[in-house]
Amino acid sequence: MIKDFLTNWQKNRSSVRDFNSVMELSSCTNREYYINDITPEVADSADAYIRFWNRLDDENQTPIELREPIKLYIDSSGGDLVAAYAIIDSISLSRTPIITINTAQAYSSGFLIFIAGHERIAYPQSSFLFHEGKIAVGYEDAHKFANMAEFYNIQLDYMKNIVLKYTKINIDEYEKLKKDDTWFTAQKALEKGICDEIANRFI
Repeated sequence: MIKDFLTNWQKNRSSVRDFNSVMELSSCTNREYYINDITPEVADSADAYIRFWNRLDDENQTPIELREPIKLYIDSSGGDLVAAYAIIDSISLSRTPIITINTAQAYSSGFLIFIAGHERIAYPQSSFLFHEGKIAVGYEDAHKFANMAEFYNIQLDYMKNIVLKYTKINIDEYEKLKKDDTWFTAQKALEKGICDEIANRFI
């Protein structure tokens, strides 16, 4: 099974940015996945990766408490919000534990993916950015614009629910934070429940 996975991974390598052969081999043998720019292709790849290890653990009938965690290493300035939600759903549905690790930056949609981890670890000098993002409007038809705006509000509700669920940020704080870019150091993130610990060794 691992051999087939390695073969398929190599075929699909072009869909994931900045992978070299060392990272690919490490990801396939050490349950490590690296997230940079968040795109639909990365979401598909991450979902397949998470499902693969869950399927392997299920087939081996490995108890959840004995499963080796999947590590998602995040160094991301953000990207596609819908793709981020897909990765968050994959994390939520995973029976195999998932550790999210911020090695440098977890900004925008990368912030949302990070906080959804079953365990969240930040490198000492890493940083976080929360905001509601930006949207480009190109509709000339008023009805299409209204439909788009309604859908975007739903996406923002998803975002609010994720932040309130996975952090110590309360609703009043959220309403203030969402109006601007809000930056967190690793220490501040720890205080706000954005991460669970700050790394003192390689994970």
